[in-house]
Amino acid sequence: MLKELTAATFAIALTLPAAALASETMDADGDGAVSAEEFSAAHPEAAEGTFEQIDTNADGALAEDEIGAAREAGILPDAS
Repeated sequence: MLKELTAATFAIALTLPAAALASETMDADGDGAVSAEEFSAAHPEAAEGTFEQIDTNADGALAEDEIGAAREAGILPDAS
């Protein structure tokens, strides 16, 4: 059990900086959230409805946790 918990914690720790970096890269105005316009500018190839799919709390902005979850789910490519 401890091994699984340690592995899960490590995996989460590796994902969070990538999500934060992705958010900062897409957040053109620096307000701490990624708007639909900022998302479209950063991902012009994204299919229609992708922003809404990622915006799980439907507040009209993407937070770091939503971006990280979308990367984990394969909705968005991993940050390079």
